Amino acid sequence: MADIDALRKKYFVQPDDTSPPSEPLPATFGGCRVTPLIDGGTYFADLAAQIAALGQGTPSENSGQFLYIAGWWLHLLGGRVNPSPSSSGASTGPSVGLDNPFSLDGPGAPNHLVDLLKAKAAAGVDVRVLGWISFSVMADYFVLTASVQNGAGSIRDVNVGTMGSIRELRKAPALADKACLNIIAHSAGAVHAKMVLVGNGSTAIGYTGGLDLVGDRHGGQPHPSRTWHDVQAKVEGPAVQAMYDLYRSMWNELKARDIRSFRFADEKIASHTAATPVVPARTLPTTAVGKHHVQSLRTVPRFNYKTINLLPENKKISFAPDGLFEVRSAWFNAVLTAERYVYIEDQGFWSVEIMIWLNQALKARDDLKVILVCGATDPNDPHFPPYANVALFKGLLHDLNAQQRGRVRAFSRDVIVHTKSTIVDDHWAVIGSANAFRRSLYSDVEHAVGLLDEEDLLVQQYRVRLWSDAFGLLAPADQQKIADIDQALNVWNSAWGTPGSGVVLPSAVIPVPLPSTPTVLSEKDQDKYDRYADVDSREAWGGCLP
Repeated sequence: MADIDALRKKYFVQPDDTSPPSEPLPATFGGCRVTPLIDGGTYFADLAAQIAALGQGTPSENSGQFLYIAGWWLHLLGGRVNPSPSSSGASTGPSVGLDNPFSLDGPGAPNHLVDLLKAKAAAGVDVRVLGWISFSVMADYFVLTASVQNGAGSIRDVNVGTMGSIRELRKAPALADKACLNIIAHSAGAVHAKMVLVGNGSTAIGYTGGLDLVGDRHGGQPHPSRTWHDVQAKVEGPAVQAMYDLYRSMWNELKARDIRSFRFADEKIASHTAATPVVPARTLPTTAVGKHHVQSLRTVPRFNYKTINLLPENKKISFAPDGLFEVRSAWFNAVLTAERYVYIEDQGFWSVEIMIWLNQALKARDDLKVILVCGATDPNDPHFPPYANVALFKGLLHDLNAQQRGRVRAFSRDVIVHTKSTIVDDHWAVIGSANAFRRSLYSDVEHAVGLLDEEDLLVQQYRVRLWSDAFGLLAPADQQKIADIDQALNVWNSAWGTPGSGVVLPSAVIPVPLPSTPTVLSEKDQDKYDRYADVDSREAWGGCLP
């Protein structure tokens, strides 16, 4: 057994780690069981089984059950949504799997989730759906300046798909007031959390991570080129209470707001209705179900505006009027305490601040290794300037000596790496919706879970499975070849660790040269970064573009 008290003191956020110090500590729980679900196929199958078990009794018997969904993008109907020219635009990007209605069973499969949600609601299950929409970008039906349109077109497409999903769900009487557009975000931010909560009346499960309910998110080993790779955490035990409370806070925050309407095709879609019911307070079971320890981590933005703003302003979020930056505090603490390695798998590395933490950790530890893994560009994203090169050189590399630079490696896989996860020392990991972006630390609404284990096995086992996904190791016996961290590090770089695993880096994992000179953004690209792409809500935001 590990010394869990020592692990918690070292890797979990403590009172002197929060920023600012007045910020409350993240909710921390023992007695949990966390299962990292690698790739959409694994997550969706697990979720499908939990949903299938709901609603099997009479409506009265089912009344204690609930199914709560929150997503950044809900593309439940599939296909291209083509509203009339006077409305907000068309969805979607060119991804495989978006043509058909979304099914947890796979692209093109029957048992569409939109129909399943209607059926469970009709059976008496308390089904609720929160789909984010940018109240600011969509507020004037997308009649915006060209400069904003160039940066916000992909958001429009995402939001239109979500609006179509919410409109369809509301056709079911039991969901007419329980399918809502989430409008509580910062003007240049999003509600990026991707959570599902399932309660059967006696137990509850929470899911959090990088996966939205969108048709191209299905994926799994062996990965064909340019398919989706992601991770969702399944949380059981006392920590689900904090996830439930966050969902309840977001829902009831929306309920307290004025109703806003957004044009979709030939009608207007309201954010919610006057009859939308609050999410009730529930005390979920606290019985210990495992030996995992969890910190439930949130990002909630501040609302700090300049005098004149191109986009409309939003109100402060009442349950965190000064913002909450728990994801930032947890990430910072774990990276700065790292001794052996830091592994970050993310869709991009834009945050100069996170790179500075890695820089400091490399200087503090003579043998620390840093591995950064990303992948092919998400086909739904617009083209972005080289923000990662700016952060890598300015934050991570610029003043490292040769020995320190030799302990940093970056790689790109030939799949769409959408994971938002960091692993430190085989002891601590975080899985959630927060990217290695500035906006994820300060401006979007995010959720993640930080993990430790009394037996100190969970994170090591998760690392083995995640790296096996990259190395193409399908059989359990082959995966155990990288159980030893020194032999596993040697696969990433032959100058590291200890040889002997017999595993070689596959051709689908490509070393990425690290920048050796600074990248300077144009004034236009820097403005886009600060104002729209990667906002810091602590800074006064707004103003008008020329």
